[in-house]
Parts: sequence; C-alpha cells; structure tokens
Amino acid sequence: MKKIYFIVSLAVTALLSGCQDYNASNFPGFGDDATPTNVLSMSYELTSTDYTAIATIIKKPVTDSITAQKALLAKAKTKADSTAIQSLITALNGRLTSVATYVNATKVDANKYFDGTLKAKDYLPYLLAQKYPYADPNSVIKVTYDQVNSADTSAVAAAYKFTISDAEYTQMGIATNQPGKSLCFSAVMPIMTYLNTYLKSKSPYAAANDVRMVRYKFSSSTGLSVQYRVLKFNGTDWKCTTDQYAFKKGKWLDVVILSGLTAGQGDFKAFSIVGDQVWAWNSYNYMLMTGYVAGSYFDNEDWLVSPAMNLTERVNPWLTFTHVGRYFGDTGTSTDKMHIAITLWVSTTSDGTGITPADWTQLTIPAAGYPSGANWTFISSTPIDLSAYAGKNNVRFAFKYLSNKSDNAAGSWEVKNVLVVEE
Repeated sequence: MKKIYFIVSLAVTALLSGCQDYNASNFPGFGDDATPTNVLSMSYELTSTDYTAIATIIKKPVTDSITAQKALLAKAKTKADSTAIQSLITALNGRLTSVATYVNATKVDANKYFDGTLKAKDYLPYLLAQKYPYADPNSVIKVTYDQVNSADTSAVAAAYKFTISDAEYTQMGIATNQPGKSLCFSAVMPIMTYLNTYLKSKSPYAAANDVRMVRYKFSSSTGLSVQYRVLKFNGTDWKCTTDQYAFKKGKWLDVVILSGLTAGQGDFKAFSIVGDQVWAWNSYNYMLMTGYVAGSYFDNEDWLVSPAMNLTERVNPWLTFTHVGRYFGDTGTSTDKMHIAITLWVSTTSDGTGITPADWTQLTIPAAGYPSGANWTFISSTPIDLSAYAGKNNVRFAFKYLSNKSDNAAGSWEVKNVLVVEE
C-alpha cells in the first residue's frame, strides 16, 4: 500500500512539474501577475498617537519582559521566588527611567515633536516599519511631522518671523487646555492646529511653498521655555517638516543623508595645510576659497571636510553639490589646471580633526560637473556615486583646493547646496 501512495505522489508531482514547465516554456511571463506587489508612493502626517506608538515600540522589549515577569510572579509558590522576580521587575522598570534610549522615547511621547536632540530620522523608521511591514522595495513615503527649534531660520525674512503675544494666546481660548488659560502652549494642545489658524490670519495671501517662522511659549515638566517652528504653506494649510523615506533591504531609510552649505558652514570643518587663506562662508551664501588676495597670488592647500556619515544601512547613496570656479590659469577652453586645483576626496578613517593624506581617496567629479571656468554661473556637480561606501560608517568627503604662486594661478572656488541622498 505504501508503494502505491509513493507512486501516486510521484505521478502527481511529475504532472504538476510538467504543467509548470510547459506553461513557462510556451507562455513567457506566465505567473508573473500572481506575485502580489505593494510598492507604496504616498504621504503621511503624524498624529498625536503616532508619537506614543513610537515610544511604545522602542520600549516594547523591556515592557514585554516586565509583563512576562508579572505573569511568573502571579504563579510564584515561594517567598524566595517572589522576591527574586519582584527584584527583576524593579530592575527592568529602572531601565525605562535610566537608559537613554528609553528615556528619549518617553520624551518623544510626552513632547509630541522632534528637535535637534530627538532627531526624526532616528525614530520615524520604527513607526513606518509597524504601519507598513509588507512594503516592497522602491516604496517611498513622504512623512510630515512636528519639528521644534532645529529648522534653518536664516533664510526666513524678518517680516515673516512672528512671536505670539499674550493677547493672541487669549484669542485662542481661555478654557482648560487652551493657550489663553496660561498664555502658552503645552503638549496636550493641538499646537499645529493653533499655529495653522494663526498664520492664516497673519498671511492671508500666502502662496504655496511660502515659509514663516513662529515663536511661542511652551510649558513642560521642566518649566516654561520659548520654542520656534518653521512652517511651509502647501496651498491650503501651514505644515511643519516633511521628509522622504525609502524602503531598502527590509528597512525604512530617510532619503536625505546629509544636507549642508545652504545657509552657513554648519558642521563642515575647514583645514588650512599651506597658506594663510582659508575656506570661509560668504555673505552671498556659499563657501569660498581663493589664494588671490589684493592683486597677489599665494600658495595654498585647503580642505573643507564634511561631518561623518553613517552609511551602514545604505544601499545606493549619491552626492551632489553646486559650485563655480574661475581664474585657475587655464588658457582658451582648457580646464586642465582647474581639474588639478579643485578636487573631491573621501575617507572612512579620518577622525575629522585634521588632514592625514593617507586617510583620503580621490573621487571623480564627472567632466560635465566641472565649471567652465569662463563665467560665474553655478552648476551642479552632477550625481557622484558613493555606493562603494554603502555599508560603512564614519564616511566623510572633502573639497580640496590648491593654488600656486609661481604659476600665477590662484582661482576662486565657490561651493554650496551639498546633498547626499539615498537613491
């Protein structure tokens, strides 16, 4: 009897295999539509409960352990067992109030916003992984969230910076948990709802993509402070920060890895190896390096180094920047000297405190990404592939400038709008 079942099984298997081979061979693409896809392309705005969800997810390993220990405690049969289990529960609760990861998660829940310390990119992937666990590669979500005290304010004109007055808090309502009650906001209030209404009254003719800054008083468990938010008008409402996240290798990653040199030098560091001239932020909003001063040429070697980037979870990072260069001693349409004088380098071993040549490897700026040298027109560097450094930590890149007194060549290099993104 066993032999009969075995033979029948083989026959069924052969029949099914034969059908598969036949269909695959005779009908190209057969079965492709049978594989479900879930490539997302959408926008999502965080709600108050999402901040709580983030904290819950982060603290879950500890809270689950506490729950499990409480179940054991209920079944304990001896005083010694009860004491040991209770001691462990106390220790676990202590972790929630002493370990920075869990303490900060609690702050995210309490504050209902992110800031310069509690960075959104460190927390939003937890929420996205829970809400969209079955997303396919190439899925992209634009996430809008509340950000406090960490947005760039230098580009906002003084006329578009507002401070809410006591009278204006009162106009927002004086009942319990309304701003006029204590002349300030708190975490229990829908702050963005109030700010949206406030800015609509202050800027009734705003156009899409207009930007405003609002200062206000905020009451928390640590006392009263002044906060600010930079908001953008989407054509209908004033919204806070929006970032884009992509699903790669089973994880949600923020698309923007590094953004800099848009309104100041920021975390980029300048190092002068040769010469007295140095990289400096120019009032026209770019970093400038030149070895030409007051009609004279000077020898220089100067580096402008980016902050370190963690690319351990990255898949396909790319670098772009905007720049222009001129007066490097080239003649005619040649740009050979310019290509020697302005170069791009990368390191995974530099500590960012100085320049050790052995730490650095030159990257290729595409020919189309070099300035013409004939005018002061800024151009894009064109995308520069950093995928060779995906999976690595402590990745820095640097702009290296050279000038030569004996060659009567000391050009000017202007750099701005640096962006590293996950493609």
